[in-house]
Amino acid sequence: MTVRPRLTTLVTAGVSATVLLTVLSLLILVDHFALHYARSEAEQRLQQLSWQMRDALDGAVRKATTDAQLLASLPELRATPPAPAKVRAVLESLQKTFPDYAWIGLAQPDGKVLSATQGVLEGADVSARDWFKGGRQQLYVADFHPATLLSKKLPDSSDPWRFIDAAAPVRDADGVWRGVLSVHMSWGRMRRLVHTMLAPTQRQSAAEILVVRGDGTVLLGPQGMEEQKISSASLALARGGASGALTETWADGRSYLTGYARSGQPGDPATLTWSILARQPEEQALAGARALERQILLLGAILGAAMAVAAALVTRRLTRPLNALSHTIEARLAAPDAAPALPAIAPVDTFHEAQVLSRALAAMLRNEQHHLDALRSLNEKLESTVAERTREIARKALQLERALGQEQSTQQLLQERAAELRAILDNAHDAFIALDPGGVVRDWNLQAERLLGWKRSEVIGQPLAAMMLPLPLRRAYERDMRTLTGNGDRAAVLSRRVELMLHNRAGQELPVEVSLAYVPRSNGYLFIAFLHDISERRQLFASMEELALRDTLTGLPNRRALMTTLPQALQRANRAGQACAVFFLDLDRFKQINDRYGHDEGDELLRQFAQRVRGAVRKTDTVGRLAGDEFIVILEMLGGEAAAQDAADKLLPVLRQPFVLKTTTVTLSASLGIAVHQPDDPQDSALLLSRADRAMYRHKQQGIQQRARR
Repeated sequence: MTVRPRLTTLVTAGVSATVLLTVLSLLILVDHFALHYARSEAEQRLQQLSWQMRDALDGAVRKATTDAQLLASLPELRATPPAPAKVRAVLESLQKTFPDYAWIGLAQPDGKVLSATQGVLEGADVSARDWFKGGRQQLYVADFHPATLLSKKLPDSSDPWRFIDAAAPVRDADGVWRGVLSVHMSWGRMRRLVHTMLAPTQRQSAAEILVVRGDGTVLLGPQGMEEQKISSASLALARGGASGALTETWADGRSYLTGYARSGQPGDPATLTWSILARQPEEQALAGARALERQILLLGAILGAAMAVAAALVTRRLTRPLNALSHTIEARLAAPDAAPALPAIAPVDTFHEAQVLSRALAAMLRNEQHHLDALRSLNEKLESTVAERTREIARKALQLERALGQEQSTQQLLQERAAELRAILDNAHDAFIALDPGGVVRDWNLQAERLLGWKRSEVIGQPLAAMMLPLPLRRAYERDMRTLTGNGDRAAVLSRRVELMLHNRAGQELPVEVSLAYVPRSNGYLFIAFLHDISERRQLFASMEELALRDTLTGLPNRRALMTTLPQALQRANRAGQACAVFFLDLDRFKQINDRYGHDEGDELLRQFAQRVRGAVRKTDTVGRLAGDEFIVILEMLGGEAAAQDAADKLLPVLRQPFVLKTTTVTLSASLGIAVHQPDDPQDSALLLSRADRAMYRHKQQGIQQRARR
């Protein structure tokens, strides 16, 4: 008997599972809302931090431009001419008030510095500086840049000098431009702004602020990233003027929550357009939510353990009477013969279910004893009946054994016949396919696998037409199958061999010869088809047809091929509305060459002549040998008779060049006759050839007369 778990174990496991599922459900719910809330709070905090940094940067730049504008309007700077000492005193007074202004100077219209704080760069030419060029007409701010002229003049610093320049034009009382005032604000002010923005709690949570120029260069940020180019989704959004926060992966492979904003106004020369990014590692931003997860898990584990112990104690107390009842029953099962001498089952009164169960078991035991007594009496009566039935069964078993032996012999004979038939089919040279009346494949031999590519296991139960018949052939196949399965003329389908073009598994066309037969069965018919590959036969016929249409000496189309090609060319000319021309070529004095040097040299001359004609015309034109030394050229898609004459003028000089034979070199000409077919002319190939022949003859007679006059 399979040992089942105890009720105490099941109840304890059930309570523990219930507590675990409850804790996990609460954990998932709290985790979802806690993580969402923590992420939302962190993104909002970083977004506000980016806004605050943006406003602080805009304020710092605006302060520098405002101071430059106020200085440019002071009487000491607008005086004509200005006193350098007074101007220097005014500038140094402002520098003492705002030490972040590392250098303040007034440049004259010629670009030379008139006065400057601490006298630095006085007399230097700054006409090439961007702040001088931009501040001549309007208020101007130059973007973050390293010090060039001032780096050697200013005191040494652990941080290299970097500036933001604010410049304003200086005009006298009459509005005449007298120079440019420039304020060089140290980049250290921006660093202090970042330090001020990042509260101690934010620095502990690894929050960082990055100020990025328009070309992606980090102007202000974590150590190692300054003056390096970066690229991120938040930077792209900030460049577009958007502000907000998102989660993204940076180049270091870590995931950050990033708030982004943009400073300044595009197109305003008095502002600077920077991207401000405030980022914090995702694990730092969500640390509080993760701690809450761990606390919930710990609380759930403690609660689950406590509930499991309580459930085990309560269940043990409740199952104690049931255990006593089960021990009594097991004792009776272990010694069934001594059951009458064993004490009866005592009723259990601890709780209602146990009471009902104990009384029911006691009643069942009493009934069982009555049934056992009745069975003993019946058993005595059945013994004689069983003996008689046993003898009858033995007799029937002997008869059945003989019948089974005869059936096994018949089955073995059928298997041998089936194996012989399968061997014959698998070794047949033709493919064998068996189909049911619905056209579904029921059998498939090895030759069918080799010929068509499908394995037998792949096609059994599949429709034949959908696998290998092209769409036009499927209709004929379905018509023949209807004839075979209906009351039509089966002999018209079964008594003939049909050549078809099937598709094999690779999708290639395969020509086969098909013969079809059918076998009557108890539930209908089984159609069998034999397929013979006729690819080699088709190739043989194609090669024979190719030989019949090709001149064996020159490899050009022969007369038969030309008589087929010329009517087709005339039809194409009529459809396209273009002229078509026929050249009739004949070698002059070929018979003399043939008689003098022999037939081998004559054949070589004809081969070279054919190659020259073929090379002198277009690839779309047809060159063929009519007979002997007569050749035909069919030219299509011509504009008119002039185009045909141009082609002839190009061809004849090529043919007059010397022919290098095996034993000699000969030079001879060719007579050429042209006949042009216009789109409206009758499609008479013989007439067109006759015209070209007559034209060639006239050309040959003219050549003979010219040679006679010479």
